[in-house]
Order: sequence, then C-alpha cells, then structure tokens
Amino acid sequence: MVFMSIAFSLVASIINNQSLQDTLPYVTGGVMAFTLVGIVLNESPEVYIANSGIISNHAYPFTYYSFESVTKAMMIFAHNVVVFEIVLALVHRLAFPHWSIIAAIPLVYINLFTWGSLVSMASARFRDLRFLLPYLTTIFLFMTPIMYPADKFVGNKRLLLDFNPLYPFVEMLRSPLMGIPMALHYWYIAFGITLAGMLLWLVFFNSMRNRISFWV
Repeated sequence: MVFMSIAFSLVASIINNQSLQDTLPYVTGGVMAFTLVGIVLNESPEVYIANSGIISNHAYPFTYYSFESVTKAMMIFAHNVVVFEIVLALVHRLAFPHWSIIAAIPLVYINLFTWGSLVSMASARFRDLRFLLPYLTTIFLFMTPIMYPADKFVGNKRLLLDFNPLYPFVEMLRSPLMGIPMALHYWYIAFGITLAGMLLWLVFFNSMRNRISFWV
C-alpha cells in the first residue's frame, strides 16, 4: 500500500499541480479505504468457492465465511491506519480523526458483509463472475477520486460520483481520518446502499443458502 500510494501521489501531484505534502495524505487515505471497500469485487467472489471443501464436509453457517473474510479485511485496514497516521505525521498533516469515523466503520462492515455475501453466492452459481468482477476493481479505481480531488467534478459531471457505489464508503473512511467530515449528501447515499444491501441479502440469502453447498 505504501509504495502504491507514493507512486500515485507523485503522479497526482504533477498532474494536479500540488505539492507532495498535500497530495500524499489524500492519496494514501484513498488507497487504504479503496483497498478495504474493494474486497467486495476482489475477494468476495472466491469466499465460498475457496472453502468448498469445508462447506461440503462441515455444517458451518455460511455467514461464517463472509464474516471471516470481512473481519480479516478490517484487521488489515486497522494496521494500515497506523501507517496512514505515520504518513500524516511525516508530512506535518497529523489531525485528530473526526467523530463520524465511529459511524463509518460499522456501516462499511455491514455493507462488506451483505454485498460481499451476495457476490459470493452469485459467483458460486455463475463461475465466470469470479474472473469478471476483479477487473471492475481497476475501472472503479480510476472512476473514484483517489488520485484526484472530488471537487474536479462540477455540474452534471457530479453524477459520476453520485452513481459510484464505492465512493461514499471510500470517502467516509478517508475524510474522518484526515479530520474532515464527509458531505451529508453522501451519507444519505451510503445509507440507501446499506438498506438495499440488507434487503437483498435477507431475500436471496434466506431463499438460496441451502443451494450453496451444491453450487460449490
């Protein structure tokens, strides 16, 4: 993560005509948050398939595998936060996290679990998705303000952010860690995505969980 953030920051500082001192915290926070949120496309397609042997021979709840994947990703994120704070200190941008991070962490966890479980089920049923979905990560990486500021999107172009399902969750992690609250507008979008994920998970998981062992 550190080397990727430095490389992205060097390029972004040149393109945006900004100092590395201003760019590095923003880009590092964005890479760190996107790495966590992106597991829905990167790791979730493999969750049930990778544990097919255990699923076939043991009657563990299917939610266990999703919880394990998400919890592992959250633990890695927690370690990355330490690195992020060191980066802030090195560039003299150290700030006390905004209180909204307390709400952001559980909200992100819920979404990673619900949407991740749905992706895991879909990938177990349709095996080609496990190869297709990780490629979407690269597309979203460049569509999400990681290397460039979000205020570059003005007018109708702002819709690219409003319809990017990953951006609210990336920003709700990055902004508070930099001591800045996220715009209220994106909290509403995040809550809407969360509600949709919970409803879809309740419907599809309850109706199809008995088929997962046959799909894997």
